Parts: sequence; C-alpha cells; structure tokens
Amino acid sequence: MRRFDLSRALTLACALMCLPAAAPLPAHHRPSYPPPTPLPQAKLLPNAAAGLAKPYGGTPIDVTTYHYDQNRTGWNQSETDLTPATVASTKFGLLTTLNVDGNVFAQPLLVSNLTLPDGTTHDVLIIATGHNSVYAFDAQTYAVLWQVSLGPSQSSTDVGCGDVKPEYGISGTPVIVRNGNHAILYLVAATEPKLLVFETWLHALDAATGRHAVPSVKIAPAAKLANGTKLTFNPQDQWNRAGLAYANGSIYVGISSHCDHGAASISGWLLRYRPDLKKLVQFHTIETSAGTELASIWMTGFAPAIDPSGNVFVVTGNGNYAITQHERDYGESVLKLPGSLGHVTSSFTPAAYASLNASDTDFGSGGVMLLPPLAGQTAPPLAVAIGKDAVLYLLSQDALGGEQANDAGALQATRLASSGNGLWGGPAFYDGPGGALVYVQINGGVLRGFTVAAGATPSLTQVAAGTSAAGYGGSLPIVSSNGAASGTGVVWLVRRGSSVQLEAYNAVSLGAPIFAAGAGTWSNPGQQNSFLTAMAANGRVYVPAYKTVNVFGLTP
Repeated sequence: MRRFDLSRALTLACALMCLPAAAPLPAHHRPSYPPPTPLPQAKLLPNAAAGLAKPYGGTPIDVTTYHYDQNRTGWNQSETDLTPATVASTKFGLLTTLNVDGNVFAQPLLVSNLTLPDGTTHDVLIIATGHNSVYAFDAQTYAVLWQVSLGPSQSSTDVGCGDVKPEYGISGTPVIVRNGNHAILYLVAATEPKLLVFETWLHALDAATGRHAVPSVKIAPAAKLANGTKLTFNPQDQWNRAGLAYANGSIYVGISSHCDHGAASISGWLLRYRPDLKKLVQFHTIETSAGTELASIWMTGFAPAIDPSGNVFVVTGNGNYAITQHERDYGESVLKLPGSLGHVTSSFTPAAYASLNASDTDFGSGGVMLLPPLAGQTAPPLAVAIGKDAVLYLLSQDALGGEQANDAGALQATRLASSGNGLWGGPAFYDGPGGALVYVQINGGVLRGFTVAAGATPSLTQVAAGTSAAGYGGSLPIVSSNGAASGTGVVWLVRRGSSVQLEAYNAVSLGAPIFAAGAGTWSNPGQQNSFLTAMAANGRVYVPAYKTVNVFGLTP
C-alpha cells in the first residue's frame, strides 16, 4: 500500500472532480445468499517436512496454461499420487505456505525439469501477484529461485474500482511457451508509475532466470468505429482479467473493464501478438458507440479456448447486441474467431440478452469450455457455457447457434437456478471410467456432475451432486486423475467467502467433500469475490489467496 499524504489526496481529489460527467451505471449484480461458514485455517501436517521431501510417484508434467489445456477442461490426466483414497486419508494436508507480496489471482503454473543457468535442474513453480511480482519456486523444496518486479501496481483507490483491494497488477493467468529447455512466460501487468498515471504492459520473461526475453510493449489498442467515433484502450478503466492463450504461433490477450467506468468509449478487446511481442491484429467487440454496455472479455479469469484448427472462443459480458449490415456489436455472446481474429465466424447470444444487460446478469461472467471428442461421438464438437443467468448451454463448436427465440440455436439450454444466481467462473470436464462428466457449481449451490450424451441428440444430464454450498458466484473446479483409471479422479475447488477454502470430491460420486480446510484469506472480505482457481499437479495442490499460496500434498 502507498502511504497517504495530503499532496497525494489533493491531486486525486482534483483529478476526480475534473472528470467529465458520466451516465449513471447500474450497480453490479450481487446475489443475496447465506455465505458459507469459514473453516479453520489448515495447520501443517505433523510430518510436513517429510512430505516436502517425498518425491512424486509419477512423471512430472508441465502446467503452462490456464486449466491445463486449450479446451480449458481443468483436467490434469497425469496424476498418480492424489486419489480419493489418499486425499481422504490422514496423510493428506498442508505441507507449507508460500509467502508472496500481493493477491494471487493468476493460476500458478509449473515447468518441470528445467535446467537453470547454474546447471541445476528444477521443477519450477511460477506465481504472479497483484503487486506486479513474479516468483519462481523450486516445486520440491519451495526455495525461491528468482523474483522480479514489473513496476508499481495500480492503487484500487486511484483506479476508482474497489472490486479488488488494495491494488491491481497481474490479474490474468500468464501462459508459458516451452521449447525444450527454453521456456518463455508471457503476462500482462497493470502499472501506475506516477500518481494517476496508468499503464498496461505485456511482458515476456525467461522462466529460467526471470529476465526479459524481449523488450516489453505497452498495450494501447485504438480503432475507428463505423460511426466515426474513436475507440481507445483506457489503462485506468480497463484491465486484463482473462488468462492469456498461446496458439497459431501467437499470444492472445483479452481485455475487459473496471467497474464499467468510462463506458461510453470502452469495448472489449481480443489482441494477438507475435512471440516477439509485435502486435499482429486487434479485434474489438463493439462496432457502434458503446453507451454503458461494454461487451468486455473477462470470463472470471478463464482464458480463451482454442480448438484443434486454431479457432479462438471467448464470451463477452454486458453490451449491445446487433448484427446488421452496418452494425457488428457482440455483447452477451459466445464468439468463435479464426486464429487471425479477422472476423467472427460463429456466435451464440441468449435470446434474453436485453434483460441480461438491464440487470447486469451478463453471460461473460463465465468462460467457455470445449469438450474433447468422446468415444462413439456422432454429434458435432461440443462446448459448454454458463453465466450469471444460471442457464447451462450445450453448444456446437461448428455452428454456435446465433440469436434465436427460446435459445433454439443451442443444442440444450438448462436453467439451474433463478436468473442472477449463476456462475462467476466456469465448468470442468472429466472422462472417467463411467464416461464423460461436466462439473458446474453456481452461486450458493452444490457442485453438480452432468453426463454427456454425444449422439444424435446431444445433452447434459445431472447424475451427481455434492453437499457443500458454494460461496458468492460459485467456483472454478478442476479435476486430477490417472487417465480414466478407476478410483483416481478427484475434483478440487476453491470455496469463496471471507476466507478461501479448499474442497475435494470423489470425481465419480461427488457427495460430501473428502477433504475440506481453510486455505488462506481474502484481501476484500466484504466483497467475498475471491474468484480463484486451484492447480493440482505432480502430487501437490496449490491454492492461491492474499499474499499466500498454500501447498497441500501427501506425507510418507
């Protein structure tokens, strides 16, 4: 936190009073529900030191992108040590706490068997913080291998958006591009180098050293709209919350808004860069004046999904929807674009998009997940999306369905709760011994498991449920298993509230959690919007929180 002083306060007050009058914006939608009772913070296992020394029983993997793969399934298929039996045992628990300098919104990443300049080889855990620091830890001992700062973070007070406190820095999950022993970490950092001077930078860091691989570039897209209005990126009122993606030899960056300030000149952006950080192309989601509707790409941190042909899928939030000869406005929509980002090739928009805008129950609070091909599938490639409206959509990746009455373009539309009690997060996927399952947990609801029918009539059918109610906005579940081997699947999630809690479930039956414990605090407990995802790999589970990442695993 920056120290308060009178000069700073007067400068800020003057700046705020000099801002042009803006149209009133609706308050952000916050559902009302009984928050979960906080669990006691986990204590170290009695023999945690032996657990840290315990080698992983399988072959270490890399986790280089948000939710493991381009489909964003959240499924680690290569976990041998963590099973329902071992996680439910007294041998599983807290091994250590990693102390960092800010909120950890970004999912931790992992590069295994990386040789550093001194000739030593490590499994390298990457943690990025809202204080604009990046840490590299040895993923066995958790010694710090390197740490870098990417500039002063943006004060939440100065930004004028208190959704996150006390600062905005690195918020979107980075992406790592690895080629042998060469691994480059791409990430976006929001900075405030001087009082009320805001900037946003794209960086490329060598994962072995933390040094810049190429010079950083300032993010500053601009475009001229069809009506002659100029659209410019505003680094105070816009940020990168969506995870970064790598495909087609390119880095993709999604841009959204802060508290919807400055809405009259803000659009969602999807930006494409070369690995050397030269910008190739930019796509803006609104072609006519935005008014107070922004069509942002934030997806509660989900990264764009990429299909095998390199097409890019995102979901937009509140914003005008109009597709005519002269208008191309893509609010409240799942969008499919070619890797070039030249145009939208397919889209799906809920028929109730206007009411979603009016009530701030935007579709874009959730990410889109692409389902991998299933055994015997005759249906087209499938996708799943759900937002605040609590309608679970099953879509065709080939033809998303457009905007039609009664959502007729969707393969299936299932209402899970009343409008506004949906998901600030996204689904997960597991193709286990009994077949494919999709997991969703909405605001105040239990974790649900849906089977996937991929024949002539594609559908999702609920077959399992947990017993523990979610916090505000639901959760972002992930899955670990040893492929489809029976008795190995575990669903992990962060339960939100005034504190952060880790829960684990048997991936087939769900039911009561097989493990639950407090796993850190949240910097803004009044909001209870700690929209965080865990990461499980190589026998360990990492839970991000405020100034900590708690590491759970097994003792001998």
